[in-house]
Amino acid sequence: MPTFTTRLADGWKTAGENISLVLIPILLAVMQTDSIRQILTYDGAHIGVKFGVPASVVTIWQFVSLPGSGVTTNTGLPLSAPYAMIVIPAVILLRAGLSGGYFGTIAAELLDRHEGFAMSAIAYFVPFLVITTLPYIVLAPLALGLFGFGSLGDGGAVVGAVFLLIPAFIAAGYLFWATPYLIVLRRTGVVAAARGSYKLAVNGGPYLSYTIGYVGLVLLVSAVATAVVVNLPTVGIPFGILIGGVLGLTLNVTTMRFVADIDPESPAAGGWSEQHRSSEAPINT
Repeated sequence: MPTFTTRLADGWKTAGENISLVLIPILLAVMQTDSIRQILTYDGAHIGVKFGVPASVVTIWQFVSLPGSGVTTNTGLPLSAPYAMIVIPAVILLRAGLSGGYFGTIAAELLDRHEGFAMSAIAYFVPFLVITTLPYIVLAPLALGLFGFGSLGDGGAVVGAVFLLIPAFIAAGYLFWATPYLIVLRRTGVVAAARGSYKLAVNGGPYLSYTIGYVGLVLLVSAVATAVVVNLPTVGIPFGILIGGVLGLTLNVTTMRFVADIDPESPAAGGWSEQHRSSEAPINT
């Protein structure tokens, strides 16, 4: 299999050829107003790192450890605001459409399909609506204190419950991060894609190796991103959103091709060098 750095270089090249897609991670980063507000209202120095897997559209917020006390769960939406019942559904619908169009277009570019952004957004809207909604279904009751843990602050920061849920979040992140990629590669629904992701995850091998490499990259980048974005917010936030969009597109493209390479039910996304191709062949049999 190609090395992680080889894949990143290929992803960078492909992302550069489809740079207009960078608008999606940039827009989604700007929409996460709670994260921006949390940084702007923070008074003090902050350093930190973050762990993450490529389970969604990658933005700068996948690399920034937000300042706060204890462990926080931030939905990115103003759950406590009176207009939340209007804002949240609207943002979820918009995110689902943008994510479906984004992932679908990346897959189309890699597989030479004739599907534009709008066509992909429509075709994959329902499965991405399910994926987009699930985190809010899990986090909203915690943020509103419905389980007896209590909510802390406007951002929905919850301490006790999150400590209990951390192992479950980590396991789910590993087992199912390939789901959105399989939806567009296989042109299938959420359940079938989740099952495919689970199967790839439990088989380990390249899936496990790629996950470790990705987590390591996020860990390294997050140390720098956190220091710049949080401690120099006036410059760091706009600069981070822009650079994070480019890096996010690169990582999503890289991951899309990786999943296509290791998933036997996905179309081939093109060969590597002869050395790489010969080592990939047994995986897709």
